[in-house]
Amino acid sequence: MWMLGKTKRYLEVTRVLLKYNLIPELYRDLRTDYISNPECTCAFDLENRQTAVKLRQAFEELGPTFIKMGQTMSKRPDLVPQPYVVEMANLQDKVKPMPFEEMAESLDLACVCEYQTRAEQNRKKTAEELKASRERKAKAFIEIFDSFDPEPIACGSIAQVYKGTLESKPVAVKILRPNLIDTINIDLSILDDFKPVMRKVLGLGSNFDIDAFLLEIREMLTHEVDLRTEAVNMRRFEDNFKNVKNVTVPKIYSDYCSANVLTMEFIQGIQIKDIINMPVPQSKKSEYTRTITKSYLKQVYIDGFYHADPHGGNMLVQENDTIAFIDFGAVGSIDEELQKHMLEFYYAINNRDVEGATQGFLKIGGADAREVDIHRLRKDMDSLIANQNYGFEGRQSDNYAKLGLKYDIRLPGEFSTLQRAILLIEGVCLELDPRYNIKTIAIPVLMDAYKKLNAPKGPALHIEFSTEPVDEKAELRAAIREVADKMEGMGDQFLSLKQEENRKTIFSKELYLAVLLIVSTYILLNGSTYSWVGLAGFAGSILIVLLSIIRND
Repeated sequence: MWMLGKTKRYLEVTRVLLKYNLIPELYRDLRTDYISNPECTCAFDLENRQTAVKLRQAFEELGPTFIKMGQTMSKRPDLVPQPYVVEMANLQDKVKPMPFEEMAESLDLACVCEYQTRAEQNRKKTAEELKASRERKAKAFIEIFDSFDPEPIACGSIAQVYKGTLESKPVAVKILRPNLIDTINIDLSILDDFKPVMRKVLGLGSNFDIDAFLLEIREMLTHEVDLRTEAVNMRRFEDNFKNVKNVTVPKIYSDYCSANVLTMEFIQGIQIKDIINMPVPQSKKSEYTRTITKSYLKQVYIDGFYHADPHGGNMLVQENDTIAFIDFGAVGSIDEELQKHMLEFYYAINNRDVEGATQGFLKIGGADAREVDIHRLRKDMDSLIANQNYGFEGRQSDNYAKLGLKYDIRLPGEFSTLQRAILLIEGVCLELDPRYNIKTIAIPVLMDAYKKLNAPKGPALHIEFSTEPVDEKAELRAAIREVADKMEGMGDQFLSLKQEENRKTIFSKELYLAVLLIVSTYILLNGSTYSWVGLAGFAGSILIVLLSIIRND
C-alpha cells in the first residue's frame, strides 16, 4: 500500500515538474555564476525570475512539504540565486482555502454519536453519504462555540485559521488540514531519494550536510502537524515575556485544544507587513523596529528559545503599540555552548578583531583551520567586519551563511535556522525603516549576554525594552571597556595562579626526585643486605626522569 501511494506521488511530482519544464531550467539557473543585486534588476535576474515563478507555482500545486521546502529556500541566499529567494517568500500567504466541510476529518473536538451496525461500518459509503457525514461533524464543531465563522481568516499550507467567540470573548481557532501526515511522509521519502540530484543541481560542497537540511524540514513539519506542540511553545514564550510590557502572545484555551485544533485569544491588531505602507509616522515605525529587534535578541541570547518564522504576517501591532507574536508552529532552540561561540564571534566582529572572528567562525562550524584556506578566510572575514562596522544600512546577516558555503564549512542546523530567522527580522525592519541597522540595537544586548555567559554567578540578565533611541556608540564603548577590564582581571588572576601552581609542582617534583636519588644511591653503595632496595629506588628515579622528558617533548 505504501509503495503504491509513493508511486502515485512520484508520478504526480514528475507531472508537475514537466508541466512547468523545471528540470532543465533549474539546472541552468542554479548553476549559472553571475553577479546579482538585492533588487534583482539585472538581465540574468529578470530571466531567472521567470523560472522562480514557475517553481513557486509548482510548490503550491504539490502541497505542504514542498511549500515548506520553498519557504526554507527563501531563507537561504547562500544556496539559491536572489530571484528565487524573493519569489519563494511569496509562498507564505498565497495558499487557496479549503471549504470548511472538507476539514471535517480534523475536527476531533466535535462529537457526533451515530449508532451503526458492523455491516454498515464496513460498507463503502456513497459520495452523498460521506458529504452528509462531513456536514454533520462540521455543524457539531460549530455548536461548541458561542459563534463561529466557517470562512477562514488565514490559510496556510499546514492549517487554516477561523474566528469565533467563546465565553463572550473573540477567539482564533487554528485547524490542521486533513490527511497531512501520510502525504508528508511520502514526500519526505521522495526528497530523500532526490538527494544526489539536489546536490548536483545546487552545486553543493562535500561538507554541506544535505541530510541535516532535509532533517530540519522533517522536524519542522513533525512539530507543525501536532498543534499541542504549538500550544506548549506559546505558553513557554508567554512565561519568558511575562515581565515585558510591550511584547505579548495570545493566551491558550486549553480545554478547547487537541492535536488538530488550537483555540487561542484573538489578537486585535495590524500585521507588521501592512504597517509598512500605512501613513504611520516614521518615528513610530522606528520604535517598532527597536521593540522587535530587542525582543528577538532576548529570545535568542537570553532565553535560548525563539520564534523561527518571524515574517511580517506573524507579528501584529496592537492599539497600545504592543507587538504580538503569533503562529508558533516553527520555533528554534539554542544550547549554551553554541550561544557562547556565537557571542564570542559577534563580540570579535564588533571589536574589529579579524583573527578572533575567524577562529570563532571555525568554532561555530566545528571546522579545522588546517582544512580551509585560512589566509583567504581571514581576508573575507576582514571584508565582512568592515562592512558590518563601516558599511551602509541594509541586510547584513546573510553574509555568514554565504561565507560558510564558500569555504565548505558545515554550520550547525541551529545556527542556520537562527540566521534565516534573523534575515526575516532584518527584512521586516528594513521595510519599516530604510536606515535600520541591526548592529546598533544589538550591540548592548549582545554585550550583556556575553557578560552573563562568562560570569560564574550573578543575578538574571535583564534587557531594558525602552523604545527611545539610545547612544549606541557610548553603550558599546562602555560595554567593551567593562568586558575587557573583567577579562583582563580574570586573565591576570588565572596566570598568577597558574604560575604559582607550576612553581609548586616543579619544586615538589624536583625535591622528591633528589631525595629519592640520594637515599637510593646511599643504600646501594653502603648497604649489603638491603642493596636491592637502593637499586630499585635508583632505577625508579631514572625511569621518572625519562618519563618527564618524554611528556615535556
